[in-house]
Amino acid sequence: MFALLLGTADAQTQRTAAQAERDRRAESQRAERLRTQATTAARDVRALDTRLVEATRRRQEAEAAAEASRQRLTGVQQQIVEDLAARARARNAFESSVIAAAFAERRVEPRAVRAGIVARAMGPVYQAEERQRTTALALARQDETTLTAEQSVLADAQAAIAQERGDIVNMLAQRRSTQTRLAREATAAERRVRQFAAEARSLRELAQRVQQASARRQQGTTTPAGPNVIPAAWVAPVQGQITRAYGARVPGGPAAQGATVRTNSGAQVVSPAAGEVAYAGSFRSYGNVLILNLDGGYALVLTGLDTINVRVGETVRLGQTVGQMTATASSAPDLYVEVRRGDQPVDPGRWLNARGLTAEAGVRAG
Repeated sequence: MFALLLGTADAQTQRTAAQAERDRRAESQRAERLRTQATTAARDVRALDTRLVEATRRRQEAEAAAEASRQRLTGVQQQIVEDLAARARARNAFESSVIAAAFAERRVEPRAVRAGIVARAMGPVYQAEERQRTTALALARQDETTLTAEQSVLADAQAAIAQERGDIVNMLAQRRSTQTRLAREATAAERRVRQFAAEARSLRELAQRVQQASARRQQGTTTPAGPNVIPAAWVAPVQGQITRAYGARVPGGPAAQGATVRTNSGAQVVSPAAGEVAYAGSFRSYGNVLILNLDGGYALVLTGLDTINVRVGETVRLGQTVGQMTATASSAPDLYVEVRRGDQPVDPGRWLNARGLTAEAGVRAG
């Protein structure tokens, strides 16, 4: 009996372990993809950080250049003011000398004669100095124009750098947010990978124990004689429609060793024949499991019941209610039906079909 339970559980756990393994692989691929994206985002963040540092350095250089230009412009403008003042003073002095010499021509005095001599001597000197001051002032005016244009260029450069820094700061904030989100999602996916791996490992270990216990239990026992055909007297455990046939496969999974029947909400589940309750209760994540040892060496495994009305060791009669399907689910519930004889599963399709259960479109009844 226990071997049967374990053997049936083995079939279920193998399927579920395979599903857990598929989930683990899928989540592992997703975690790897997220981690790669997070790494790319981190690399982008570092590149943006570098660009921001470089932009900051260029901004500082532009500010220093602008300040130096401003100081040079201030110096040039100050020099222009001083040159203009000196030029005015020289002009005033020369004009005073010329005026004094003009007055001296009307008087014959030693001082007047000396003033005329000085005025005539200062003429060429003044003119030479005036030419120098004019040239220097023109150069200063040229420097002033150049520096003013330079300051305009530097101001534009500072504005462009400020705009670039603002764009980088915005991109940096977005990329950092993306990096944080991806890293968080990758960590969560990696945690789920570990959970799926632990689940698959647990189920595989259970399956191994089941197989070992089943093998020990079968030692010294005799497989019932006769063909593995379900007796004609059996009644259907429930009414409904077959949605998954014996032997059907899901991608990457083993063949089903039983059939799945979609029932009415709250449907009663009955024993197909007389027998004894071998197992009744929840089993890991499979929900309620009911195993009946039935006359003729058969065993019936039912899963998906909402409630079970019998207990282990209890004798059941043909047609006796042994459980009930859920009446609160939003969709019609499914009952898994597996028949075994000895250690071999038996196709329940013909039996169920003979009792009025049809298969839905695209599903083979048996």
